[in-house]
Amino acid sequence: MKILFLGDGSAYHANLAVALRRQGHDVTVASDGTRWMQTDRDIDLQRAFGKTGGAMLWMKMSSMMESQLTGFDIVHLSSPSFTSLKPVRLAVLLKKIKAGNGRLFYSALGTDSDYVRNCLYGTPPVLRYSEWHDATGHTPWSHTAQAEAEAWLSVGLTDYTDEFFCTVEGAVSALYEYHKVIEAMHPGLPLAYGGIPIDMSDIPRHKLSEGPVRILYAAHKGREGEKGADILLGMLRRVESELKGKVVVDTPENVPYHQFRQRLADYDVVSDQLYSFTPATTALMAMAMGVVPISGGTPEFYDFIGERELRPIFNPDPLDLEGTYQSLKTLLSDRDALRSMSEQGPEFIRRHNDAGLVARRFVDFWNN
Repeated sequence: MKILFLGDGSAYHANLAVALRRQGHDVTVASDGTRWMQTDRDIDLQRAFGKTGGAMLWMKMSSMMESQLTGFDIVHLSSPSFTSLKPVRLAVLLKKIKAGNGRLFYSALGTDSDYVRNCLYGTPPVLRYSEWHDATGHTPWSHTAQAEAEAWLSVGLTDYTDEFFCTVEGAVSALYEYHKVIEAMHPGLPLAYGGIPIDMSDIPRHKLSEGPVRILYAAHKGREGEKGADILLGMLRRVESELKGKVVVDTPENVPYHQFRQRLADYDVVSDQLYSFTPATTALMAMAMGVVPISGGTPEFYDFIGERELRPIFNPDPLDLEGTYQSLKTLLSDRDALRSMSEQGPEFIRRHNDAGLVARRFVDFWNN
């Protein structure tokens, strides 16, 4: 099949494209490289700053609709906002993509307006908690400027998102969270779980160090509150202080994707996310290497994927921060427990997130 992935997030489409090409498909990735991450793509859709940058991107994409972005059997969009343009522009491009190609699908791999609407105003929300809400109501972060709640819930974007879901023929979810929200808000939309593809063929392998436990704080600068990474960092600094000389925390800022991937294998533990139910790209790459992630690993997630044995993730609970801290301190003091979790990580990826397996889930969905 001839496949176009339009937009990307954390190299999801880039990695999926590699696996699909190995299976004999003709695949093109058109994206902005997830901005500073600079992930792989065949067609660059980076936007320059300001209104001029928007105008230039609009003209570029309008031109490509007649040539490079047409004639595909399958098109997968990474988001309703699959490129950095206003909803009114995206709506025009969406119609042209639909007219110039075969089947049109959504790769649910990030936040969209529906997700925000459900987390903030669902009655009740699908998820027990999220970056937007917890047991007490809306989270403090949801009220900050960084959350951009007004923009996510603006009439222009929500109307366009409704149009988007009426246009695509189905969706493949990357994470449990997005799957459950789409399932609730669009019950008639064909939907399958894909997971996040991890290429095991050339992954660097980690061996638990003999010295202090080395922890990588992997937050994206500017998104610390959204991921709850700032709260996790506070816990890690507290552990580092109480277990003097036994724990070391490293806090680099926004390392490009390929550099980060190589660097990750040098650590014993990676601190990823507080609010997630599911391990995302960083946590899954870590597990493939044998690095223990602090990330989503809830009972709901394990039940969703049918995993009954392996538990390679330290799952923080945003509804019990002190309990999370005590459990984390206990784990970081126990080398045998860390070693056991480290050994389970690669097997978990082989069972659930191997890139070839994820690619076959996509193909099965298209065929069925």
